[in-house]
Amino acid sequence: MLSGSRNFLWLVPLLLLIASPLWKPVVVRFLSPHGHQSTEKMSGQADARFTMTGVRLVRSENGRKEMVLNTALVDSGSGNMENFYFTGVTIELFDKGERGAHIIGGEGHYDARKQIMTLVDNVTVYAADKYELHADVLRYLMSYKTLKTAADVFFKTEGVVVQGGSMSYNLETGRYRVGGRVVCDLQ
Repeated sequence: MLSGSRNFLWLVPLLLLIASPLWKPVVVRFLSPHGHQSTEKMSGQADARFTMTGVRLVRSENGRKEMVLNTALVDSGSGNMENFYFTGVTIELFDKGERGAHIIGGEGHYDARKQIMTLVDNVTVYAADKYELHADVLRYLMSYKTLKTAADVFFKTEGVVVQGGSMSYNLETGRYRVGGRVVCDLQ
């Protein structure tokens, strides 16, 4: 038979296991991190905010390239995946697979819900039909394929220079409207 104190050593782990409801909360509290961290933040979802540099985004519709956006920096802002902020923006717009316009801007904002790209800081548009447009602020309404601005606009083409207080230009139809005080110089 078994005799001696060595043979009762297996009782120690058994007693620790049985008594764990008594000592486990104290040990967990002792080993948990202290400070201003909340346990909800640690156990909740990860922050969806991101920042990327040197990004090239391509948007296609029905298998045709619609837009190519190159930017130095993309920031998702608050992380809700509906608003994106860009720095150093270059956009190429396509119509039926053909290059329609080339847009350059300093900064940009994209509202994914409304599908509106807003560019600011010396925006320049080079359209395929030889239009060159300059504005401080420009919006591209993706669903309508229309460029709009409510700021002063300056654009020129072969033999014509136009200045106005606002502008709307549809990339599909080629129609444009200039509002406000319009000055046209025919050369």
